[in-house]
Amino acid sequence: MKSVFLSFCAVLLFLAGCNTQKKDASSNIRKSPFSVSIVPETSRGEPFGRTIEMAQEGPRDFYVVLTNVSGDTQAVWESWNSWGYQTVSLELMTGDGKKFVVSRRQEDFTRNFSSTFLIEPGEHQVYAIRLDNRWETHPSLLKAGETAITLKAIYEVRPTPEAAQSKVWTGRSESRDYKVQLRQW
Repeated sequence: MKSVFLSFCAVLLFLAGCNTQKKDASSNIRKSPFSVSIVPETSRGEPFGRTIEMAQEGPRDFYVVLTNVSGDTQAVWESWNSWGYQTVSLELMTGDGKKFVVSRRQEDFTRNFSSTFLIEPGEHQVYAIRLDNRWETHPSLLKAGETAITLKAIYEVRPTPEAAQSKVWTGRSESRDYKVQLRQW
């Protein structure tokens, strides 16, 4: 009976040790120092609600806000250079469940160097988003007038030697889902 009890205790200690190792391994995953939110171009009561626009020319801006929720100053890429140009993208889902990724089109950079913007704890970097011909959807989104969608903003920085050198956080942060009307023309 004593040997069964000792065996049982040994198994419990082994399982506890395995569980601790799993927790330690998961603690190596870096939590994002940012929260991401969307400020639509309009936010009114019914029947208008929240809206964003997409058009080849002249849509109104809406905003993606990156907030530093950590206790440390965070460096982010400036959006004019190749490292920061595509860090903000959008995911939208139509009422019938179809998903689309909206991102800036590839760009050739004739002048390019890595530069950062420092976000203090509790402060923000605000990205004005104008969904014009410099943006594309995957797959293609048919022009549909006005459509109810679910919208999410994504801030993502891939690891590069420049990111490591400039101490720019790498990873992915997503906003919550927003219910908005997408106006296209």
